[in-house]
Amino acid sequence: MTARTVPVAALLAAALAAAFAGACSRQPDGGVQVSVIDHISMDGDKVLLRAAGRSAQIGPDGAIAIDGGALALTPAQQALGREFYQQATGMRRDGAAMGKAGAAMAGQALSTVARDLRDGNTDQTEAKIQAEAAKLEAQALQLCQRAQALRDAQQRLSAALPQFEPFARLAAGVGDDCRKR
Repeated sequence: MTARTVPVAALLAAALAAAFAGACSRQPDGGVQVSVIDHISMDGDKVLLRAAGRSAQIGPDGAIAIDGGALALTPAQQALGREFYQQATGMRRDGAAMGKAGAAMAGQALSTVARDLRDGNTDQTEAKIQAEAAKLEAQALQLCQRAQALRDAQQRLSAALPQFEPFARLAAGVGDDCRKR
């Protein structure tokens, strides 16, 4: 093993972690809740947010309910609710795609290593794995950009709708923090 194989091992570990990172939980009503990021999850076609014992729901049309009560929204506020919804569902979709890609990459890497060891062709094994890892890294950067876009949508929505402020918990620089990892 060369010193360069350490990053490959780390990328393989990250790929496996991404594959199993999606958080799902069964609800008492039989539904499944899927975690998006931090305090945001999906339940069916609704984005759910939690903060200090309170909850908010945002539907695909941008309709918002807080603690079970629907809010009367202006068209501009509803458009911001729709934007937040789209970014949150995009985050879930991108995260699921990355998890699948991570699992596929891990399987491919293991197959590549086994095949190259069996055939005695280990000269290019690391390069093959690095090429696959670069694809996963590109997806991770896209996920970081999505996290920042979700935070930006959160800020616009909370500025236009003060009742949403308690649910605006994504910190400034969330995309930058993500890219540093």
